[in-house]
Amino acid sequence: MRGYLNPEANAKFQALGRWYDTGDIVNVDADGYVHILGRLKRFAKVSGEMVSLTAVEDVLASAFPNYGLKFAIAVVAKPDEGKGEKLIAATNEARLTIDEVRTAIHKRGLSNLAVPREIKVVHDIPRLGTGKINHRELEKIV
Repeated sequence: MRGYLNPEANAKFQALGRWYDTGDIVNVDADGYVHILGRLKRFAKVSGEMVSLTAVEDVLASAFPNYGLKFAIAVVAKPDEGKGEKLIAATNEARLTIDEVRTAIHKRGLSNLAVPREIKVVHDIPRLGTGKINHRELEKIV
């Protein structure tokens, strides 16, 4: 495309050599094909809608005090043939159910697209040296 109608968006677009910054990590092969390798930003595209993985994680991390202080949960996106991507919740709590997750998501006003389709129980949620969740490592596990 040539550009954007909005002058601010167009200025950014032109400054990037007419590339749009999607937050995706890509490789352009010798034939000019773009291969998506991952994301810098934590969003998933579910049924054509962008869903913030961070927002979903924030809701779920604070929704289950009944599971105690050691409870941990994280959300990753994986490809889905029918919907583009699907959300998967990884947790160290084997008793957590999809119904509990769905209820927590809806109570906070998020749409059904933000409900993880699966729960994966893992021994530990991988962390970086800073204590933050290591989402790249978690994606490999899930």
